[in-house]
Amino acid sequence: MTTATAPATKFKNHFFGTRKDDGERITLTGSKWDCDWYWSFGYLGNRNEHYHLSSYQSKQHMFTTDKGEFKLLTENRNKCLRDCLLEDYNLTPRLEKRLWKFCELALTAYALKKTAEVLGQGGAHMTSNPCESIIKNADEVKRINEIVLPAIFEEIDLIFTLELDTE
Repeated sequence: MTTATAPATKFKNHFFGTRKDDGERITLTGSKWDCDWYWSFGYLGNRNEHYHLSSYQSKQHMFTTDKGEFKLLTENRNKCLRDCLLEDYNLTPRLEKRLWKFCELALTAYALKKTAEVLGQGGAHMTSNPCESIIKNADEVKRINEIVLPAIFEEIDLIFTLELDTE
């Protein structure tokens, strides 16, 4: 797989909001270049927990059975990212004002991250792909990882740092 050079930009952690069901403060972890081949992005949580923004379609509930056993129930939701975030969190005013833009950037980042993996590996990486040689594109992987995704992450950082009356 073709790797890209880690960009010089360091993306920051941002206070995301509080979870509505328990009031826990949640942070969006800053994006970073990991293992010399992919971007880590979309981690939500705090010092006690972390989960992924990409799992917004699934909402997990912990409950206790009549026998005192703990069970985890996963609710699969057919809602857009924006609606799920508004349902689950009291978002910061900056994020709530720019929520459509944040969702667009986040989902684009996930799609491009996957695209770079496919273009770098020459397929979905389930088995050998007979079209691997025409799928692989090292130049596009480099462009996505070194130019496009860092630009998206910079825009996400701006969402959390621009004043409310800016834009």
